[in-house]
This record gives sequence, structure tokens and C-alpha cells, in this order.
Amino acid sequence: MTGEADRLFALSIDMLCIAGFDGYFKKLNPAWSATVGFSEEELTSRPYLDFVHPEDRAATIAEATKLSRGVDTIHFENRYACKDGSYKWLAWTARQSVSEQLIFAVARDMTAQKRTEEEVTRLNAALAERLAEVEATNKGLEAFSYSVSHDLRAPLRGIDGFVHLLVEEHGQKLDAGARRYLEIIASNVRTMGLLIDDLLEFSRLGRQPLRKGAVDTTKLVRRILELQQHTMEHRRIEVRLDDLPECQGDESLLEHVFANLIGNAIKYTQRVEVARIEIGSQSTDQGDLVYYIRDNGAGFDMRYAGKLFGVFQRLHRTDEFEGTGIGLALVQEIINRHGGRVWAEAAVGKGATFFFTLSGGSQWQATAA
Repeated sequence: MTGEADRLFALSIDMLCIAGFDGYFKKLNPAWSATVGFSEEELTSRPYLDFVHPEDRAATIAEATKLSRGVDTIHFENRYACKDGSYKWLAWTARQSVSEQLIFAVARDMTAQKRTEEEVTRLNAALAERLAEVEATNKGLEAFSYSVSHDLRAPLRGIDGFVHLLVEEHGQKLDAGARRYLEIIASNVRTMGLLIDDLLEFSRLGRQPLRKGAVDTTKLVRRILELQQHTMEHRRIEVRLDDLPECQGDESLLEHVFANLIGNAIKYTQRVEVARIEIGSQSTDQGDLVYYIRDNGAGFDMRYAGKLFGVFQRLHRTDEFEGTGIGLALVQEIINRHGGRVWAEAAVGKGATFFFTLSGGSQWQATAA
């Protein structure tokens, strides 16, 4: 058995040692020389404290004192000198034989792990600093947004008010051309007001934290359709709503997605005699759930599909269809934050279909109506 124990001692990749209460190593296995570079003779000829990093010596003495009093070492860390002048982190477990005045210990090189931990700590500190900067920036942007909103709205209200006064008090004295100019001014003021509102909404929702939960999408869409009733009055609109599967997401943000896409379907079908809007879902071959909103309206040229989701990007003139060019950018921002994607298929004069997923989605493409 002694021969097998000696063989285990010699072959162990852990650093095994026997040390005396006098502060000297008595026996070391070859792993010590392989790890720190000193020979066994060099390591046993000097007190082991000579090899301990100066900053770790007090803790090492305290641990050795505990061992001499019969208390085992379950886990202890310190740095040991290497022959090349560097230090390596060692993790210790040890037991003692008070009667023999000896310590039996196992040390394991954990330098790589320590470096990893230090790098993680450094990265976490850098991340925390960056997050603090982002938070400060967001607060600044929020303050700026409200300031811009106030500073822009004030002159707009003034312009709108004076236009109104001119029409009321001097309208009879103005010719048709002058009245037309005032109507254009008033219309542009209203458009600017809507644009400010949309930009603020885009900024606010971009900073709003996700609050995911189960969403009854059918119920959500029905609520949106009820709110949109006033935009469908005096029009022939056929809406088909499938029984939509539930999803996991932020309900308040997803409401913006469905509201924008349904609102666009209503808007871009206003020139067809009978508007048909379909809201449904289907699964891809990969099992991804895809929601879609399809219409038979104006559609668009797929050559310009890349511009759809950009801020201020519009594929139709404002005199054809009103809007600020923010809605689809907002939709894409929300879908991206849910880990999904959004895309569209269309043809000029043949309607459009908007698709979106909420969890990464696949490269599946659908054919538009």
C-alpha cells in the first residue's frame, strides 16, 4: 500500500505537500516544480513564507496557526512565487497531525480562474459604468424631449391661434387665394403637432422597459378595432379577424404594433370601393408563430420596401395619404425589442401584407394578398 501511495503522490496533478509546524516543507510532489519552477530542494531549504506574496503572508500565518490548533483548512487562497518572478494563485485544503507537528496539504493552481474572475469583475464594472452613462443620457434625452416639445408647441399654438383669428375677424376681406394660404398654414401646423407627438412617442417607447406576460391577442385586436370605429364610418370595410394565438410580450407595446398596422390598413384602403382587412396568424415550417395584417389597398412597389421602417420614410405623398412617417419605425423598434422581426409584401394597387414574429422568427417569407 505504501508503494501505491507513493505512486499516487508522485503522479498527482494537484500539488501535494507535507509541512511542519516549524514553517518548512518536508516533502513535495513533482507537481510543485512543474507549477512554480523551483526544485524540491529550493522549496524545502527556505521557510515556505518566503515564497508567499508579501500581501498574503499575514493571512497565511493565521491559517497555519489555526491548523496548529487542530482546525482543518477547507478552502484558503494565496499567491506563491514562481522562479520566473511571477506569482500563481493556489487554492488549499489541509489537515494536521498535532502529535506529529505536521500539516498534510493539497494545493491547486487556480491562476487562470482568478484571471477570468478578475476580467469578469472588470467587465462588470465597465458595464455598470456604461449603464450609468446610458441612464444619464436617457434622462438627458427625456428632459430634452420635453423641453423640445414645450418649446416647439408654444410657437405652433401661437401660429394656429393667429390663423384662427385672421379667418374669424378678417376672413370676409380676404380673397380665395389668401384664405387658401391660411388653410395650408393651419394644416402644416397640425401636421407639425402630430409629428412632435409621434417623435415623443417614439423616444418614450424606445426607453420603456419590457414587461412581458401572456397577451390575449384576439382580445387586444378587438379592442383596437373598437377604438378605430370612428375612422371606418361611412365606408364599406370588411374586417376578418381570426382566432389569434396568445403570445408572450409587453401588451402595452404590442398594442402600438397592432394599432399602427391596422390603422395603416384602414388608411391605405380608403380609395377602394370595398376595403378588405384580414388579421390572422400562421406557423412556419420551423414552428415560428407569425402574425399578419393584410389589406387590398394601395400597396407599394417592393423595390422601395427597404425604406418602409425608417423614420420619416414614406412611400406615398402626404397629399395622397396623411401621416408622419414614424409609425412603422415605431413598429420595428418594438418588434426588435421583443427579439422578433417585421417585414412586408405588397404590389402597387393590389394591397399589402405586414408580418411579424416576436421571438427571433425565421427567414420564412409569405406571399402578399
